[in-house]
Amino acid sequence: MNDAAETADALAEDSSGGGMRMTTGGAAQRRRLLRDSAGLAVLIAGVVAFPLLASPQLVFVAVFAGVFALAALGLSLLLGLAGQISLGQAGFLAIGAYTSAILTTRYEQNALLASVVAVAVTMVAAAAVGTPILRLRGHYLALATLGFGIIVAVVANQWDFTGGQSGIFGIRKVEFNGRLYDSPREQFWLVWSVVVGALILARNLASGRVGRALGAVNDSEVAAETLGVDTFRLRVQVFVLSAGLAAIAGSCYAHLVGVVNAQAASFLLSVELLLMAVVGGLASVWGAIVGAIFVRGLSEALTTYIPRVIPGASGEYQLIGFGIVLVLAVIYLPGGFVSAGARLARLPGARRRPRTTVPDGGGEGPTAAGDEAAGDTSPLLPREGRPAPGTAVLVVRGLELHFGGVRAVQSVDLEVRTGEIVGLIGPNGAGKTTLFNVVSGVLPPTAGTVEVGGARVEGRRPHAVAAARAARTFQNLEIFSSMTVVGNVAVGRHLRSRAGVVAGALALPARAEEHAIDAEARRLVELLGLGDVADSPAADLPFGRQRLVEIARALATEPDLLLLDEPMAGLSAFERAALARLLRRLRAGGMAILLVEHDIEAVMALADRVAVLDDGHRIAYGAPSEVSDDPAVIEAYLGADAEQTTLGGPA
Repeated sequence: MNDAAETADALAEDSSGGGMRMTTGGAAQRRRLLRDSAGLAVLIAGVVAFPLLASPQLVFVAVFAGVFALAALGLSLLLGLAGQISLGQAGFLAIGAYTSAILTTRYEQNALLASVVAVAVTMVAAAAVGTPILRLRGHYLALATLGFGIIVAVVANQWDFTGGQSGIFGIRKVEFNGRLYDSPREQFWLVWSVVVGALILARNLASGRVGRALGAVNDSEVAAETLGVDTFRLRVQVFVLSAGLAAIAGSCYAHLVGVVNAQAASFLLSVELLLMAVVGGLASVWGAIVGAIFVRGLSEALTTYIPRVIPGASGEYQLIGFGIVLVLAVIYLPGGFVSAGARLARLPGARRRPRTTVPDGGGEGPTAAGDEAAGDTSPLLPREGRPAPGTAVLVVRGLELHFGGVRAVQSVDLEVRTGEIVGLIGPNGAGKTTLFNVVSGVLPPTAGTVEVGGARVEGRRPHAVAAARAARTFQNLEIFSSMTVVGNVAVGRHLRSRAGVVAGALALPARAEEHAIDAEARRLVELLGLGDVADSPAADLPFGRQRLVEIARALATEPDLLLLDEPMAGLSAFERAALARLLRRLRAGGMAILLVEHDIEAVMALADRVAVLDDGHRIAYGAPSEVSDDPAVIEAYLGADAEQTTLGGPA
């Protein structure tokens, strides 16, 4: 791509105001924060001034736009941030509405207290529902959430406790400090104050540790897991948070209207909320706000004007007109209004930054922290508390993995010690990457044991293996394509940071941590010779430099065991030599490295010991000189009739 710097900006601009894809640090991040602050200032000014300038009827419409914006914001987080679709958001809105209504009418509780309890009850229900169904994917998850919404509607419609078909009437208005909020103007300020607060919290969450981790999951779940991201737990947390926002919307709805019935849980409302999020733009938390204003405004306009154009027109005509406009919006604005606005801001004539290009990989390569001497083997990235020299960091015993009748790995034993590089070689299909997948938790073994740092990890999920201080790269690149180079590496700091959903939403407790993450990510980017493209989209880099991004990302986890799957593939000769120096210095710093590489000469030059796999079996294990002379190894690579007596060439 010829405009890399501008594209890095685009990643931020498409998520203007708290985007779902975070760019970490640098000028792009500062520009995004400035735009975000300006947007919030405009929104707050609008919230203050709108009721003073608009008619009561228009203010009343805007009140309900704000109510539904809250529920759509939760759905935007769930779909845009966590990548999970829900067709049951109205079900959670209804739970919040009914809980608040029951507490105020039957138990005579204050509306504010009832709203707080309603949110808590809904979030508990969401945790109970989300824990099983979030193990599903795609349309199966959509159907499961649809079923949940239908169940809520049926229960609300049939249960006497919820008022049956009649629903619950006489719900109290919001009262605070002896003041009753019953005029459209006061209700507008109340609802939209909550919307602004929720927007700020959602923006903070999306642009911090949690948002970065979930963005990584959406790009490559397996890579995110191997970096320590507990993807299932994060998805459940966002699902619960999304339900909490729907509950706030439901409680507001109940106290504004004064009545709630099963229509609050209708499938059509869930679809309308989904449309608000999609039409507004899933790339940004602002999309839900824009989408809610557009959809509710459009609905009101169709309700008002279609009967004037078509006398006697029923609701079906209004629904048809509503659908036509929405279909056109989805076709011609596939990224939503917010993304369209960001693109318009970058049209010719708009102010743009000087053009720069992404280097093609002919740069410095790994610098090894300023290494200038080719023979420098001084320790690099030592870690206090790392196992003593010679300690077995990885111990594999009797490992087997069967795919039906195919035995991909058979009775393999392997050890890698602190301060050691072990090469793992073998013909194509020998089982090398499969062994990596078992060790890193991507695949469960059929038999055998795997210990990392003294802890048994076989059969455990990749994030648990990563927590034992093991990191890996991939044979087939698993780059987080929606992020910059620094953003990719920052994901590797997930296990070394602690800000969760609450701290991330509040921002202030996590701000210092985010600065530290950015600084460490940039240090590793420089270490791997990627400083010139630090803020460029990782997807736009040449293949070889993307390899280096993966290595930097793995090093960001501070591993004791580093699993490298063909790290030299795609690198220039200079970059390969620089990477070899880097690996030697990491070994000197006490890191244990298991290296899969098809460049046999490089493996023999780097490794302290070499293991050879063939057809899933370990056929040789020892010093490079011993392995290269082993007849079984020569036969595996060159065939039984080979005249060569040494793996590297003629004797």
